[in-house]
Amino acid sequence: MEYSFNINNRAFNAIKNNLKRIEIRATKNENGHFDYSVIKPNDYINFISYDKEKIKCIVKEINWYESIEKLLMLEGTKYTLSSTDNYDEGIKSINSISGYKDAIRSNGVYAIHIEYLK
Repeated sequence: MEYSFNINNRAFNAIKNNLKRIEIRATKNENGHFDYSVIKPNDYINFISYDKEKIKCIVKEINWYESIEKLLMLEGTKYTLSSTDNYDEGIKSINSISGYKDAIRSNGVYAIHIEYLK
């Protein structure tokens, strides 16, 4: 399968420069929101920056966690976060995304391991 997701420019550039290899996503509790549990290894994700630039990645692995704390503890911060390597700042940053705190509490959170296809 192939999916397309919007992503902020900082994270987009980090993926493009191979600095971010794990995308963090949570299924929000809103009707019509994408259910990330359907993504499987060898699926493709097209990331679209806010500037409308596109890159294609292949999914290598996908892991589900019940909390962002567990995700960052087990996956680390180096390749998951584009804004900081600090664990506490990372938690604060993820929880500040609109709807994510409630979504993670209800549905958990996914660490999607990706490889940028140049």
